Amino acid sequence: MKKVLSYFYEILPHLLFALLILLIYTPCIPKIEDRFVFTLVAVLFEINLIVRRKKTAIRNISIIVFAFFDIWTFVTTKFETSNTMLYPVPQNVFGVFATDYLKILEGLGSSLWLLSIGFFFALTLGIGLGLVVGWFKNLREALFPIAKVVSTIPPIVYIPYAVALLPSFKVAQIFVIFCSIFWGTFMSMIINVSNIDRKILDSAKTLNITSLDLLLNVLLPYSLPGVVKGLTVSLASSFMVLTAAEMIGATSGLGWYVKYYSDFADYKRAIAGIIMIGVVVTILSKLIEIADKAFIKWK
Repeated sequence: MKKVLSYFYEILPHLLFALLILLIYTPCIPKIEDRFVFTLVAVLFEINLIVRRKKTAIRNISIIVFAFFDIWTFVTTKFETSNTMLYPVPQNVFGVFATDYLKILEGLGSSLWLLSIGFFFALTLGIGLGLVVGWFKNLREALFPIAKVVSTIPPIVYIPYAVALLPSFKVAQIFVIFCSIFWGTFMSMIINVSNIDRKILDSAKTLNITSLDLLLNVLLPYSLPGVVKGLTVSLASSFMVLTAAEMIGATSGLGWYVKYYSDFADYKRAIAGIIMIGVVVTILSKLIEIADKAFIKWK
């Protein structure tokens, strides 16, 4: 019985993929504008599953994704719905990537440019200031409690005031991104620096190194792995904060794209934008993991 269940579990994602292809190309009630892109996405998931079939996590993810696509396709294409505009078929949603790719790429470029600026300044100042504050006890005891309070405030609440006070909406967006990354990085550095093993410090002091060398060559390398570990969550949350800010008053970006077409009840484009945001956040998180393994090898 266990062998039967194990075999069924192995072929289940492939069966769900086959069912999805069948649902895509059998007659549909609503008008289908483009089947190719959605089919391509399904095929790419299937290829990834075949190539990485030995990984249980990949199989589990594929089962969930294919099951979701099957249900979405079946419900929206095989039944009469009262509002096809509010519940767009997946073929038409993914077809948006073929028709609106220039507008989507333009919005993506705008969002990533603002994110990179806010990320750079937040990371640089968070690491630098956290290193100094964490090392000097008086500064740490004075500033860390304040940082704990301020860091609990959701960065998105700053948006109305940032828009009113700062010279442009883009600067306000960068400020909000900065806040969403800085405080976590700053506090992580303080904690890591203050918790360093005293034996490491004693060994460094026997070499008669300067305070600057101690900060840059001992404390910084020691603390960086802990900081980078938290960057995945910080970067994802900062991108979500950015898209929320773009929905308020921006004229470009992925958040603006979703809000703009939602206002016109063009939900297939709005959903396509949401999917794009999810893909971008996933890729950014993966890049952080790759950078962590590539550049921080001493942890």
